Order: sequence, then C-alpha cells, then structure tokens
Amino acid sequence: MFRLLVLITICVGAVSAQDDAAYSAWMKSTPPQISAIKAAIMANDNAKVATEAGKLADTFQHVADFWMKKQKDDAVKMAQATRDAALEIASSSTPDTQNAGVTKVQGTCGGCHRVYREGTAGNYKIKE
Repeated sequence: MFRLLVLITICVGAVSAQDDAAYSAWMKSTPPQISAIKAAIMANDNAKVATEAGKLADTFQHVADFWMKKQKDDAVKMAQATRDAALEIASSSTPDTQNAGVTKVQGTCGGCHRVYREGTAGNYKIKE
C-alpha cells in the first residue's frame, strides 16, 4: 500500500511539472504571437492577422484549461477574456478594431501576473 501511495505521489508530481512546463511555454510564446499580430496589422495583412490571432486564442484556451484544473476561477476568467479578445482580433478587418483587440489582450496580462506570477525576469514561477 505504501509503495502505491509513493508511486501515485511521484506520478502526480510529474504531471504537475509537465503542466507547469507547458504553461511556461505558453507564456513565453505570447510576446512573439502579439508581435506577429502587430506586424500583420501594420502590413494590412488580414489573413495573417486572423491566423496569428487564432494561435493566440488557442494558447489562451490552454491557459484557461490549466487554471481550471487548479480551480482558480479568477485566472480562468482572465484567460478566457484574453482568448475572446484574440478571437475579436481574428474576426476584425480594420486596423483600428484589430489594434483595439491587441490593447484588450495586453490589458489582461498584468492582472493575472500580479496574482499568479512570482520571481524575476527569466526566472518566473507560478504562484498558486
């Protein structure tokens, strides 16, 4: 019985570490995704804007799912708001509405980071 509990504990820890690594990758992918969206807006390339904004929406669906598993309702709502703003960008066809969507996306970052991120640049950790 003891061995089973130890094995379960190790497995849970490994899954949690994998989730945290995936989360870190999603967060690190966000600035380049936003930069790609901004560049596509400047190039007036609506197809590229839609593609890149769709990628960002997918990323934040993963983020919402991550926080849902941790039962952090406020973080889920912030991630869903970011996802929804990215979807608005993807469906927009004018630079003004696309840029407004980018502003919305970026407006959600700080609130979540203040609550759920600790550490310094290059060494951030998830606060639970």
